[in-house]
Amino acid sequence: MKLKRLTVKLPASMAATASHDARAIAEAVGQALAKGAQPNGPIAIHSHGQRGTVLASQVTAGLKGGRHGR
Repeated sequence: MKLKRLTVKLPASMAATASHDARAIAEAVGQALAKGAQPNGPIAIHSHGQRGTVLASQVTAGLKGGRHGR
């Protein structure tokens, strides 16, 4: 599967680490897609002050199938 577009919108509170956090989320999504997960429309999560690695796992959990089996 070729990923055409991935938009990551982060809250302003993450501005200092936005590029690192966006990359972590994109890499996690890419790995989940490689393992067979399928996107089912937009995925929206709330940061609640969490770090990018935690957000990455929440985003991949929102994908259907693959490792998380949803």
